Amino acid sequence: MRTIALYATNTMADWEYAYLTTQITVLERLRPGRFELLLVGDGTGPVTSLGGLPLTPASDLDALAPLARESRLAALVIPGGDTYTSAASAERGPHGRLVEAVRAVVDHGVPVAAICGATYLLAHAGLLDTRAHTSNAASFLEASDYRGAEHYVDAPVVTDQGITTAAGTDPIPFTAEIMRLTGLAPAPVADAWERLYLTGRAQHYTEFLEAVDAWQNS
Repeated sequence: MRTIALYATNTMADWEYAYLTTQITVLERLRPGRFELLLVGDGTGPVTSLGGLPLTPASDLDALAPLARESRLAALVIPGGDTYTSAASAERGPHGRLVEAVRAVVDHGVPVAAICGATYLLAHAGLLDTRAHTSNAASFLEASDYRGAEHYVDAPVVTDQGITTAAGTDPIPFTAEIMRLTGLAPAPVADAWERLYLTGRAQHYTEFLEAVDAWQNS
């Protein structure tokens, strides 16, 4: 059983992680015993999402390093929120321990996926200075004083050197990329799911069902 960790923090944007948490549950029903979802936080005190949903992290950020060392951490996912751009320093600000955790898990080869405001935090911490990346807009990251503007890519989702970034308006491509990177779903299933949820077309629903059926019977 491998763990997909979701960082839980106040004002976390509900729409940016809901597709993923749902797919972890749905795909585990199809092929049980592969993945589990773990809510981690800066402590285990309750937080409230941007939509007012109360959440309580099951573990502190300290739990990530041992999981990574034991090859049981499949990914660390960081949703956006309203608190990332207010940090005077990524290292000493309110998400300083998160930045430390990101560095540690990336060093162990574990994918880190950040969306929306979380990309600002990574930029401010220097983690995007040498990586291809995206965000809500190139101008959104300018105030972070990072040095990676030349590596900005205008795309829904970008993965480079172990870090995936996405705009807050692209939770579907973001989720599909995490599905592929972790092996939560094979590429044909993730691709078909992405096409279906981006377009809503009946033909893609059929393609998705066929891809899932082929996977289940493989």
